[in-house]
Amino acid sequence: MDEFDEIAYKKEKEDWVTGHSGGSMWEINFVTGVILSSYILWSALAKYTKVFNYAANDIGTLILEFMIIVLPSPTKEEQEALKKKSKWEKGSDDEDGLEGLLIKEGLDGIDGENSKIKLNNRKPFLSVYRASMMMLTCISILAVDFFVFPRRFAKSETFGTSLMDLGVGSFVFSSGIVAAKPFLKRPENRFKPLKGQLVKAVKQSFPILSLGFIRLIMVKGVDYQEHVTEYGVHWNFFFTLGFLPIFVTFCRSLQKYTRFSIVGLFIAIFYQIALWRFGLEDYIQNAPRTNIINANREGIASFLGYLSIFLFALDIGHYVLPLDPYFAFRQNRQTKKPKPKKLLMILFSWSILFWTGFVFTLISNIKVSRQMANLSYVFWVISVNTTFLSLFQAVELYYFTNYWKVYEKTVPNLVEALNDNGLTIFLV
Repeated sequence: MDEFDEIAYKKEKEDWVTGHSGGSMWEINFVTGVILSSYILWSALAKYTKVFNYAANDIGTLILEFMIIVLPSPTKEEQEALKKKSKWEKGSDDEDGLEGLLIKEGLDGIDGENSKIKLNNRKPFLSVYRASMMMLTCISILAVDFFVFPRRFAKSETFGTSLMDLGVGSFVFSSGIVAAKPFLKRPENRFKPLKGQLVKAVKQSFPILSLGFIRLIMVKGVDYQEHVTEYGVHWNFFFTLGFLPIFVTFCRSLQKYTRFSIVGLFIAIFYQIALWRFGLEDYIQNAPRTNIINANREGIASFLGYLSIFLFALDIGHYVLPLDPYFAFRQNRQTKKPKPKKLLMILFSWSILFWTGFVFTLISNIKVSRQMANLSYVFWVISVNTTFLSLFQAVELYYFTNYWKVYEKTVPNLVEALNDNGLTIFLV
């Protein structure tokens, strides 16, 4: 291949992922809904059948999990084959070979030795949700370069909604949920001196930022095709992820006066005002790339929107992660009784609130833009993710009502592996 052919080939590859306007939001909802139906199918099989041999952990179980969770929805013939392979036994719990997770704090009214009962302190619905987002992200990133991947699912150029647009924001949201863990373990963490917090945040961000620089060097070194208007000339998504902990640290000082979600809302609103009234939108779209800031204006500006998403998720994580959703907001933090129904009500309330905000942005003629991560994009991402969290929680409650009392296999092995090796899988 001569030099001209290489240039033409690179240009064709860049054009393949450039200039798209997205597709229907309803179609995106139906496509992403497959992950929910997969969880329902797995839960029904795990609860009422012996089709999965978790006692032996054999290869057949892994293959079945892969078929149900990762591959497209099975056909009617495949579903019939699964049913024939096992006997339906309503009410069976299949605890063979499984150990409960020990929690020292017992339930209300349980004292002494009885307080050391077997409890499952993992949130099954959260594990499945996070693994599902990772799978959608990986599959989309790998598939987008091929003809089989519809162009309406690829990242939109300026305005529009697409599957990959949602995936990027959902990845940030998922990270924000689990980022609440240090605050729940030690609430005083949010009020420590700023200098020490910044040092810790920089150490936490260093691996991700390093990956960003490595990707930059590799892309430039091999002259790989680039979608410059996605994040800019040098910026990439690793930089967005890497800078989040550092900027969240600056927001911690405001925790004495308000919630993370309120801070996130103000950031999103003021950023939208800057886009509208101070010419920031025109700057992002049309400014010449004359310096390092201008060259990476898309990534730098959209970071504010992603920071807002992360802060909203961080606040929601304070409800999702504890056994008691109000644990972080109680004066007496000794309450350990699980309240999944209360959490479901909270998540549904959050989703209704965010969908209302999203509708308001559409009425205000704020078109969704992943490129700028504007106010409507922020509300769209948060609305979809809180809705999915609530739906996953509803499935968990239906199939595994008392999973925290008696250990049930509530999370597929494949999902546990994805959650335990998230960064490695994403890099591979």
